[in-house]
Amino acid sequence: MDAVIGQTLVHRAFDAVNKIVLGRAKKVCFKGTRGLHQIGSLEGKSNQAGLRWRENALHWRGLTLLMAKNANRDPVIAYGLAQRIKYVRLVRRTIRGHLRFFAQLVCEGFPMRQLDPKTGQFKHPIGSEILGLDIGPSTIAIVGGSQAYLKQFAEEILRDHRTIRRLQRHLARQRRANNPDCYDTQGRAIPGKHPTHQSRRQKATQALLKELFRCEAAHRKALHGRLANQILGIGVLIKTEKLSYNAFQKRFGRSISVRAPKLFLSILTRKAASAGGEVLEFSTRTTALSQVSLCGKKHKKRLSERVHACECGVTTQRDLFSAYLARFVEDDALQVAKARESWPGAEPLLWTAWQQAVKNQPASRGTRPSSLGRYPSGPSQSGSSEKVCATVGIVGNPATKSLDDVATS
Repeated sequence: MDAVIGQTLVHRAFDAVNKIVLGRAKKVCFKGTRGLHQIGSLEGKSNQAGLRWRENALHWRGLTLLMAKNANRDPVIAYGLAQRIKYVRLVRRTIRGHLRFFAQLVCEGFPMRQLDPKTGQFKHPIGSEILGLDIGPSTIAIVGGSQAYLKQFAEEILRDHRTIRRLQRHLARQRRANNPDCYDTQGRAIPGKHPTHQSRRQKATQALLKELFRCEAAHRKALHGRLANQILGIGVLIKTEKLSYNAFQKRFGRSISVRAPKLFLSILTRKAASAGGEVLEFSTRTTALSQVSLCGKKHKKRLSERVHACECGVTTQRDLFSAYLARFVEDDALQVAKARESWPGAEPLLWTAWQQAVKNQPASRGTRPSSLGRYPSGPSQSGSSEKVCATVGIVGNPATKSLDDVATS
């Protein structure tokens, strides 16, 4: 290992300890001598020393790793190779039980925007509206000036919890059988002893379980990227509450492990910055969007109450209403007057989004999140004519186009 790689590893270790000092982490994971093989990535500081990319190959201390054949035929890779390379990162991954090595080139400039060969326009357009988001453990509410949606994170992912649980139990039995000295007569782990012996079948079980999680993570990341592109097609100035995702993990651990809302927010923030926009997070303590109404009064709600109903006549889905109010937050304060002024035009959008969310996910499938709430059979309690028109005569309204249609239009 050369000096440049050693310096980057030292910086990585210092950042981990610095998080403890600043109170942003509770502990540091030390790999030690037994965990050096677990380091999955190495990177340099520049493309001049250490890891270097020269003539479609990675050079490092006399080692030359050639680029995969025909890889530069990909227009995205060809675009990246044409830019100035700042530094190189070597990544090791296990795919289907085999080690695969990848070179990540950190380039200067902006990512490539692909063109649609049929229309000649950008594949992912960029909108100009101001959006409000309400992110939950498994759902997300999106409200703009002319469009509103209530969707589930990574809806296509259906984790087989039973199969994973059986594999984990099988792996635990194999670990105990291969390391009997590490457990007492009652099957409890002995402090200070670590199970190190692994049989061939145990390694096969570990590889199978790891492959299941790898495929799920890759699919989830692709779905999050697709949703982020669709949101940016509506607008690049996005406002949302600053949430504690660690608290989400403690209360909704299984849902968070499958949906990963924090990963989606990081992807959306990066893509928005690349598109010239930004994601603004404001405090939940000063705004309390889930408790406030257009009349300025606050009504405390339990988490199970999914419908926002106020004496002033406002009745709609709770997450959609919070996302609507997020559009009018400025300097960590809700501008109630602006939200009340725009409410007559936004109310039909929210009711339509609520109706479509419940309709697209029937309860017979057993996968509909309870946070969507139950859509009422008729219009809202205020009975305004605008709501009736919104639920009956909106077939040709551009605001009722699906999110997928908006992203490709």
